[in-house]
Amino acid sequence: MWATKVDSNTDLNAPQATSIFHRGVSDGSVLHSSRISHLRNTLTPLRDLGSSTFEGGTVTTSFAHINLNNQSSLRMVQVTEDDAVAVTPPETAPSTARDAKLSVFLGSRCTRVHFVRHAEGFHNVVTRQAGHRAEPVIKAAHEEANKKALADGKSPQEAEALAKAAAVKVERVEENRPVHHATPGGEDYTDAELTEAGRNQCYALRGKMDRNLVIDPNNRTHIDLVVVSPLRRCLETADIIFGPGCSSTRPDLKPFLVNDLCRERYGEFYCDKRRAMSENKKDPKFAEWDWETQAEDWPSKCMLFSDEDTSWQPERETDEHVHERAMLFLQWLAKRPEKEVAVVTHSSFLKNLFKVFGGETSEADQDVLRALPANCELRTVVLCHHG
Repeated sequence: MWATKVDSNTDLNAPQATSIFHRGVSDGSVLHSSRISHLRNTLTPLRDLGSSTFEGGTVTTSFAHINLNNQSSLRMVQVTEDDAVAVTPPETAPSTARDAKLSVFLGSRCTRVHFVRHAEGFHNVVTRQAGHRAEPVIKAAHEEANKKALADGKSPQEAEALAKAAAVKVERVEENRPVHHATPGGEDYTDAELTEAGRNQCYALRGKMDRNLVIDPNNRTHIDLVVVSPLRRCLETADIIFGPGCSSTRPDLKPFLVNDLCRERYGEFYCDKRRAMSENKKDPKFAEWDWETQAEDWPSKCMLFSDEDTSWQPERETDEHVHERAMLFLQWLAKRPEKEVAVVTHSSFLKNLFKVFGGETSEADQDVLRALPANCELRTVVLCHHG
């Protein structure tokens, strides 16, 4: 694993420095819960919470950091499993210490976060079907772009890269056509709910977690808080996997907190437009969740807070805005007192969140961290706030 170092001349009171640490294995697949064993940096699974499990493998690194206001300088660091985090010393450190890549950062500033993408919704079904039907169109776009690039004097490698980009652009348009705001009937997928297959995905993940607890009761996941996007598919996913939550009759259970900052990237597609929060709150399953705390210290300069979805519009939320919103969400989360949190959210939100991180790592490590999560996939990271 890798983390971040603040240079020796950095103001540690600067509030904007946030880092994410993520663990993987040698073949590039993600192992969501693991422990480092032996001195050869081999990996053994604690429990199968993710999409893949491994008997062993060489540890790889996926590093991420962000500093919104450029108030501090961040470096690669190596993380231990203890309460302190090992960080890379400054360039002026002795060569032996620099080679060891060791220093100390307080583990009390770290939060383990289990990100879960919602399970399959009805919008996922129609967009997947549309993508399959559009495969000939996508292939034709790839071939045309490749041919044009070669004619323009591009190398075969450059031409292929341009062709892939063109194909991806066409694919995005075609597969999302059923839920697009200009498509007749697209509004039917507003705040789409889970399919039966999606609910079964949730039961399967919950079953894995329960079985792993039986297999290894000493290594259970102590989730202190569940944070949920207010869109219906995330509410349903969170309830099935982690519910029931704290209520007037069961105050001993973990709290569920709804936060609109971790909603899907909004605009353009009806499936990413939510119902009024008061409407979803009427459902008895969600009625006693915490819908009020999110309004405290709400970053209104980034996004207006409202019961109705006033943020959604025909134009897609920009890359820059969703990155800013994701960082504000992480900063809010890092300041929470809980040390192990589950966040049930969306694929595009997670893709854009992780895109901000890991720019100084190898392409292989970036691919692991930034891979688009599957429906109901759990991905664990460690979030550090530098003060």
